[in-house]
Amino acid sequence: MLFHPKDTLEVVQKANKSIGHLAYHLHYFIEHRWNDRKKVWEPSKQLKSAPILPELKEVGEQLRAQREQAMVEWAQTGGVKKLKARLSGRIVHGLGAGHVRETSLTIHPVYGLPYIPASSLKGLVRHWFIEAYCEGDEKRLGEHEDGCAIFGIQDHKGQVQFYDIFLIDGLRLEKDVLAVHMKEYYEGKNAATDNQKPVPVSFWTVMAAEVDIYLTAHGFRDDEKTTRLLEAASLYTKQALMEWGIGSKTSSGYGRFSEVDDVTETEFLPMVQKERARLERRKIEQEMVERKRREEEERARLALLSPEERLVAEIERLTDSETDRQRSKDSLYQQVIEQQNKQAAVALQAYWKRIGEWGKAVSKKQKQKMDKLQQLLEEK
Repeated sequence: MLFHPKDTLEVVQKANKSIGHLAYHLHYFIEHRWNDRKKVWEPSKQLKSAPILPELKEVGEQLRAQREQAMVEWAQTGGVKKLKARLSGRIVHGLGAGHVRETSLTIHPVYGLPYIPASSLKGLVRHWFIEAYCEGDEKRLGEHEDGCAIFGIQDHKGQVQFYDIFLIDGLRLEKDVLAVHMKEYYEGKNAATDNQKPVPVSFWTVMAAEVDIYLTAHGFRDDEKTTRLLEAASLYTKQALMEWGIGSKTSSGYGRFSEVDDVTETEFLPMVQKERARLERRKIEQEMVERKRREEEERARLALLSPEERLVAEIERLTDSETDRQRSKDSLYQQVIEQQNKQAAVALQAYWKRIGEWGKAVSKKQKQKMDKLQQLLEEK
């Protein structure tokens, strides 16, 4: 915080021990020492401890729940794959990014957690695919139908989406050191000899247990092509992470994964089905509320009508249900006759014709009602 404004420095120093966001501890709370020979302040080569506070763990759990819910909602219409991967050791991502200490670590700017950006994951899997299926020639990617559909090419957008991987479970930061043994050789000053003074460089690594990896695809959930592309993308992701690893210094064993399992069927789909059932219940409840609202509005409208107008409205609302059929022959028919309501008689006649209760092929009792209704219609 040496070069921050004075008021900012005072605020942050007071809150130093309670700030969970790791970017502050790794990128800002850096000790500086005065170099009397160069007359400049220099960052200390010693790494200051970075605490994993309970607040940060809580942010991680909330983030996990939000992402899971978002994927469950996506899965109602689109395709989703969930992989669970176990790290075999430490991982370091973003080591070469710009930093005052010249060794950095990728920290999410919002959540303050170490993470692997989606672009890095997709880039790794794409590169692995090109090496495995295109003989290392990127131009040949377009020759592979699935590879072209998953990753996309210059004039074709990829259909599979990769997402950030957050390091949450069992999260801890560990200090590590690499030593440049031939600094003058790498600077182009001298040959690679053994008499050059090694230069130790400290950097951060991340330890985590399991991570969740999500892949999604545009298209309908049960579409055959969507399913095939996600299956293929899951396989390529598994192979790339286990064979190559991800992040910096993978050739030295960092960023390797020992297990990558597809848990879509066992862990993810039960949540999707539960959410689907919840949405169905919600839909039914909303329909019931809407039906009740319409019924109340209809009752209010009927209350403003005269008895004769109300009878016509009730007949016009009849359905083909057995209950309404019987009601038309009993109570409503009696009201039509008692009121001598010709408009209601017209409506009742039309209803009986619609349900097949007007004509020759009716019962004797219904024939009598039909005749009586006809008389009412013919009266002047």
